[in-house]
Amino acid sequence: MVKSLALLMKGDQYGTRIIENLCSRGFSGSLWGLHEFEEVPPLDVVLDEPEAILPRGLPSCDLVLSLGLPQELQALVPTVAEEVGAKGVIIAICNQDWLPPGLREQVKDELEEKGISYAFPKPFCSLTKTGDPVIDEFARSFGRPELEVKVRDGIIRSARVLRGAPCGSTWYVAEKLVGLPVEPREVLWEELAKAHHVYPCLGSMVVDPELSDTVLHVAQYLLREAVEKALEKEGF
Repeated sequence: MVKSLALLMKGDQYGTRIIENLCSRGFSGSLWGLHEFEEVPPLDVVLDEPEAILPRGLPSCDLVLSLGLPQELQALVPTVAEEVGAKGVIIAICNQDWLPPGLREQVKDELEEKGISYAFPKPFCSLTKTGDPVIDEFARSFGRPELEVKVRDGIIRSARVLRGAPCGSTWYVAEKLVGLPVEPREVLWEELAKAHHVYPCLGSMVVDPELSDTVLHVAQYLLREAVEKALEKEGF
């Protein structure tokens, strides 16, 4: 079992929701530690003296999950990972401000120098297996949505989540799909989008230059793609 350490901001809805979902899906035994930052230090302090603000007493673990940290604290993640002996790091990017391209390359270089594997999924629900065993164990259950549906008389009778978004939206939407007709597709996609918004998805609604769209919309497209693939397997 991979031992994970989650890093998040105290009181922030994003990280809290993910932790709650991971625990409700049977992943609580793998959460070896949880650290909530209470304040954001200046970026120059993080870059010049990371050891001075490094959290103390963190447990040794295999995987570090960065959940919604501001960029000032993302710069600290490689130091944290080295300190706890982590073999892998996953930094969720559901807002472009969390890890801008320039800082992402810097963090990437630091992790490579330390021999630590990494994944920077944008959005978090785009995560797939990377070939690294530590990251892949997490990505086996959480990341890019994968569903199995059963259809009878043109109606979705059941929807089972094989792999879901870390925030839990896939399970919520799957419940809302049951009882819906598979045609016309436009109506099905409208209902899916409505459920995705109501959950609600916590992805940014600001257009991301790298995605040429908002993170929230990309997350919704991934979910719709998962439903489409599941329907195709059923012959629809």
